[in-house]
Parts: sequence; C-alpha cells; structure tokens
Amino acid sequence: MKIIMKAKPTMIHFRLVKLAVSIFSLAVFTGTIHSQESLKIATVDMRKTFESYWKTALSNKQMNEREADFNKIEQGMVDDIKLIQEEYSRLVQSAQDPANAASKREEDAKQARLKAAANERSLRSLTEYRQNKQRTMGEMRARLSKARVDEIKEIISAKAKQGGYDLVVNSSQNDTALILYSVGKNDLTKEVIEELNKETPEEYKIKKPSLPVPELPVPSEK
Repeated sequence: MKIIMKAKPTMIHFRLVKLAVSIFSLAVFTGTIHSQESLKIATVDMRKTFESYWKTALSNKQMNEREADFNKIEQGMVDDIKLIQEEYSRLVQSAQDPANAASKREEDAKQARLKAAANERSLRSLTEYRQNKQRTMGEMRARLSKARVDEIKEIISAKAKQGGYDLVVNSSQNDTALILYSVGKNDLTKEVIEELNKETPEEYKIKKPSLPVPELPVPSEK
C-alpha cells in the first residue's frame, strides 16, 4: 500500500499565487479597456525613485538624530545600572567580611538588599525604555516613509495627466513588483525624480566626482 504525503504550501507558493492573480487581474483589466480604446501605460521604478528623492535622505537624517538621542539616554541608564551593581557587590563583600564588626555587616547587608531592589527597578525601566524606543522609531519610520511616498505619488499623478497616460505601474524589481517584464518604454522614473529634486538643498545634492586634470607634456629643450 502506497502512502502519499502531501507537502504543505510554503510562503513562496502563496506569494507566487498572489502575484499570478494580480497579473491576471491586470491583464483582464487591460484587455477589457483595450477592446474599447487604446490604453496608454507608463512605468515608474518606485524603489529607485524613493531612494533618489532628496527628502528621503532628510528623513534618514532625522531618524538617525532621533535614534542617537534615544541611545544617549539609554547608555546613561546602562551606566547607572552598572554603578548600582558594583555598589551591590561591594556591600555584599563587606557584609560577609568577618573582619568587620557585626553591626557594620548587618547594615551593609541591609543596604545590599536595597541596592538589589534598585537594580531590579532599573532593569525594568531599561526594558520599558528600549521597547518604547523601538515602538517610537517604528512609528516615525512609517510616518516619514508614507509622507515621502505620498509626495512621489502626487508627482506621478501630475506627470501621468500631463502625458495622457491611463495607467502607471510600479516596475521596481522586488518581491512586490506588479510586472515581470518591461521594454522600458514610457518610463516616467527619471522625470519624476527630476521634478521631486528640483529644489534640493545644497547639502542633499549628489556630488559628482571631479575628473582628474591630465598632465601636459613638458616641452623638450631644443
């Protein structure tokens, strides 16, 4: 008797199915409209456009500055915990030192217990702070990213209307790309990037490498 094992569907399988459905839907949509009139389609590489937009660099700078502030405070909390733990260790050693008087050993043991409690509170505060930092940074990253994408879409909309395009699709080559092949016609990526970067501040402009100055031959003496 043969036993047939059925493999469980993988995440890649689900993604391929989802992509196939999207392509099929686009094909049906395109075919339906094409039967009535010619459909003018343009493409935009959203990944390249996003990375080339100067405000993306501005957003990254703001993110790095905010994270640096968080890290500075976090490091201060870590240093304070280290001091508490060092003091706790000193008190424990003193409380166990037979050379000390009984009253001192008792007092140091009491202070050690207080330091242990303070250490637990500080560790909990540090954990909560790190969680808050992660949540805040994630929200900030999502908010700034959405703002940049919305600005890009606004330019794409204006360019599409100007060029009389019926449809603009994302041509970036990643796992969410809508199309699998493009001949490169009607690509608005360059135009959109140029429009977005028309008023780029000097500090965010991409510096072009200067060409080396060729050495001129020294004329020989006659």
